[in-house]
Amino acid sequence: MRLINETQQEVFYGIACANMGDCGTLGPNDYVDLPAYDNQTNVTVSFAPTGNPQSFQITVDDTHTGEQAEMALVAA
Repeated sequence: MRLINETQQEVFYGIACANMGDCGTLGPNDYVDLPAYDNQTNVTVSFAPTGNPQSFQITVDDTHTGEQAEMALVAA
């Protein structure tokens, strides 16, 4: 599973399933590739800003094989 930060700020990511979990930070336009999650079920992914935790928070509770979860924030 590839997690991509397409925002202009650093974000914290968390990813977990029943038998493993990982977390870290992604800079603007950065990504992390975590292939161990590709064939897992009930994977949870969350993103939060590293600076101000109230500026946004996105949680993806459920993914399925072949699906892609993307995150994008656009300021108008």
